[in-house]
Amino acid sequence: MTENLGYNPDDADSIVEYARKLVGHSLREVLDIKVIQSPKQRRGSWGNAVEEYYFKYDLNSDSNPDFAQVGMELKTTPLKESTQGKFAAKERLVLTMINYMDVVREDFEHSHLLQKANDVLLISYLWRSDEDPLDYKVLVADRWHIPSEDIPQIKKDWETVVQKVREGRAHEISGSDTMYLEACTKAADSTVRRPQPFSDIPAKPRAWALKASYMTAVQSGLLEKMQHIQRAAGEKDLDLLALVRNRFEPFFGLTEEELARQFGMGRSKNLCARITRGILGVEDDAKIEEFEKAGIKPKTIRLQANGRPKEAMSFPAFDYFQVAEQPFEDSDFYGYLQQKYLFVLYREDSDGAYRLSDVCFWQMPDNDMEEAERCYLQMQNNIRTGHADVSVRSTENRCCHVRPHGQNSQDTNPTPHNGDVVKKCFWFNQGYLQDEIAKALG
Repeated sequence: MTENLGYNPDDADSIVEYARKLVGHSLREVLDIKVIQSPKQRRGSWGNAVEEYYFKYDLNSDSNPDFAQVGMELKTTPLKESTQGKFAAKERLVLTMINYMDVVREDFEHSHLLQKANDVLLISYLWRSDEDPLDYKVLVADRWHIPSEDIPQIKKDWETVVQKVREGRAHEISGSDTMYLEACTKAADSTVRRPQPFSDIPAKPRAWALKASYMTAVQSGLLEKMQHIQRAAGEKDLDLLALVRNRFEPFFGLTEEELARQFGMGRSKNLCARITRGILGVEDDAKIEEFEKAGIKPKTIRLQANGRPKEAMSFPAFDYFQVAEQPFEDSDFYGYLQQKYLFVLYREDSDGAYRLSDVCFWQMPDNDMEEAERCYLQMQNNIRTGHADVSVRSTENRCCHVRPHGQNSQDTNPTPHNGDVVKKCFWFNQGYLQDEIAKALG
């Protein structure tokens, strides 16, 4: 039987060695099959083909590990390649469904999640939109488990989600609640709901998943070019926010100029970003591994004495043709809204000086996304109807607005119907940011 399989199901090393034979090849090259269903039509069809035709085991929904004899889980996941030749995870890595009734009785160390992520055979393939799935090339096939240094944050993420279930708020779970691990929606039909133990309100079915940003850092090979935030004695079990706050707290109350002198930095356009790296103990040209895994972008914000941001928060100038053509969920703007931020806050004192006052992590809540989409669709309609010169005012939308983002009136971009129009971008409203920062700070 083992000879027919090509590997020994009782030997983890044999399974991994057999999996590595896929690297550099497509399923068409190694299997005698003519077609598999497109992942666009049925998510998971590529992985199912690997299970059924390469490893030759029957597809099932059993909660036990795929290679039960050795306790190893098989996970397949797509990578995409940027125009710069860099690889990134195309999507999150789903680990296992969440049973609301059972999870409230678990503790993290003995959770079903950890059982599923303790020993993983990870097979990653290069997805291309115009390619037959049979021709996707396998890039990675290796054994993997959650690194010990990531456990404190993943435990914090797990506890955040489970606490909502214990409070009867499973229907309020959001991907923005967490850093590395998330409870993603998982149902073929968006109307499907499941009962939860401490509320009569049904909740969307969800699964434990590692975020795409986390999987990019794991799979891309960039880890060697990244730096950890070094943990001091007593910090081993801190989650990411607690660790970052530990680094920043000794510097609260100092101005940007005082911080620059302390770190021996001269004036520069990116001084605040360099100060943030200096506080975290990371070199200017290195990526911060913890931030890459969580998809976190540091952002300096100056708050007036009343807590209102001194300026609205802008995004890069958009392409009028792209906004006219792209659905909201395919847009760059949607990607920015999915971003998680580290807000480094400088607050105005009684003398008008801005002093480092606090830090917080923030991501747009899911229930605000509809309002942001309304802003996008309004601007999209303006462009399509030949009114690209008309913006979306901050008084027209609770979260966002559109206004110029060029150096001057001559700094323009082409439009479908109006010729060249001054460059514009989407902005977060100051009032909206003020409220969200207040919430994030508790």
